[in-house]
Amino acid sequence: MSGSTEQPKVFISYSWTSPQHEFWVLELAERLTADGIFVVLDKWDLAEGQDKYVFMEKMVNDEKISKVLIVCDKKYCDKADARDGGVGTETQIISKEVYDKVDQKKFIALVKERSESGDPCLPLFIASRIYIDLSSELIYEDGYQKLIRALYERPLMVRPPLGVPPSYITDESVSVLKIAHKTEQVKLAIIGDKKNKNSLISDYFIEFFKSL
Repeated sequence: MSGSTEQPKVFISYSWTSPQHEFWVLELAERLTADGIFVVLDKWDLAEGQDKYVFMEKMVNDEKISKVLIVCDKKYCDKADARDGGVGTETQIISKEVYDKVDQKKFIALVKERSESGDPCLPLFIASRIYIDLSSELIYEDGYQKLIRALYERPLMVRPPLGVPPSYITDESVSVLKIAHKTEQVKLAIIGDKKNKNSLISDYFIEFFKSL
C-alpha cells in the first residue's frame, strides 16, 4: 500500500469563536499529537511578544508543514470571506496557494459546523474542495479516521494493481472467428451432401483443437 508512517507536521488554522470552540480545537490537537502527528498550534507555539501575523504566514508557507488544517465554523467563514482579523490575513495567504495550485493537497478543510439549511460552513476560497466532516458526534469518529489517513497518506480505498489483457481478446478471438467461418462451411456441405464434407469436418476439428 502507498503512503508513509513518517510522522507528519501540521498547522491548525481556526477562529477564536468561543472558549468552547477553542477547547474543541485543543482537544483535536491533543488527540492528533497522541496519534503521532506533530501539531503546530498558536496556544503552544505563539508566545507573548511575537507577531501573530508573521507566525501565521510562516506556518502556511513552511515547507516542513505537510498539511494545514482549516477548522471551518460559521465565524471562520464570515471572517475569511470578509478578510477580517487574523483569519482574514491567513485567508489571503492560503487562498493564493489554493487558487494558484489547483491540484494542491496541503490545505484540508475540517467542517466543524453546518448552516441551518444543513450546508457545510466553508469559506468561498475552499468551498469547492473535498472536506472532512467533523460537524457532529455521530460522524466525528469516521471523519477523524479519514483525517488520520489523509495525514499519513494511507487512504482506505486504493487503486488495485493493473493486470494484463485477458487471453480471449488476443489469441482466442482470431481462432473463434476461424471456427465460426468453418462451421458455416461444414453446415452447408452436410446439408448439400458435398463430396468434400469429410475433409471440411476434419479441418474444422483441427481448428477447434487449436483454439482450445
